[in-house]
Amino acid sequence: FLKNYKGEGGVEEDLSLNFSVVEELEGGVRRVVELVPGGAQLPVTNENRIRYIYLMANYKLNARISAPCRAFFSGLNSIINTKWLRIFNQTELQVLLGGASIPIDLADLRANITYGGDFHELHPTIRIFWDVVENLDEDDRRLLVKFVTSCARPPLLGFKELKPGFCIRPSGESEDRLPSASTCVNLLKMPEYKSKQVLREKLLYAIKSGAGFELS
Repeated sequence: FLKNYKGEGGVEEDLSLNFSVVEELEGGVRRVVELVPGGAQLPVTNENRIRYIYLMANYKLNARISAPCRAFFSGLNSIINTKWLRIFNQTELQVLLGGASIPIDLADLRANITYGGDFHELHPTIRIFWDVVENLDEDDRRLLVKFVTSCARPPLLGFKELKPGFCIRPSGESEDRLPSASTCVNLLKMPEYKSKQVLREKLLYAIKSGAGFELS
């Protein structure tokens, strides 16, 4: 908008911008950050607007987030030497951290799932759970995985590499309750549904709600 602005009064008169940014701090306090020394008194004009755009972009994308970024990389480096991360490009790193963009392999998931409480592979609720999941389309399967793990993509090397492992445990006998999830431990908490139709309806409602802990 600013780069191509052609208003009659020009950038300076119509937009009244200067080389500063007003930041909103906690408690409603405002702080003026100058993009250049004396920037609060330096108007943006047709002639210097490209410089203003560059300085504003640099502030928004670099300067303003530099402190939290340094803190993040310091913490990351305490876990893994960041020189090892430099061997990956951004796409490879995303796959490494967030999983592969491949279909959900239900056989792999089923082989590497664990059950808590009274649940086990032959429990009636678990049997109808797998019947329902096997008939979900790919999008809904991804929503299920995202609901439990917070990521819609499977781990790069399969669900055996998911730590902690994908787990399902019972959360009571009331069929009026919805399934819920603890994504921090990859745990699906599911009532002991006895009806396939009810389980399907409740599961789809839960995974499409965009909630997790809130459904507990």
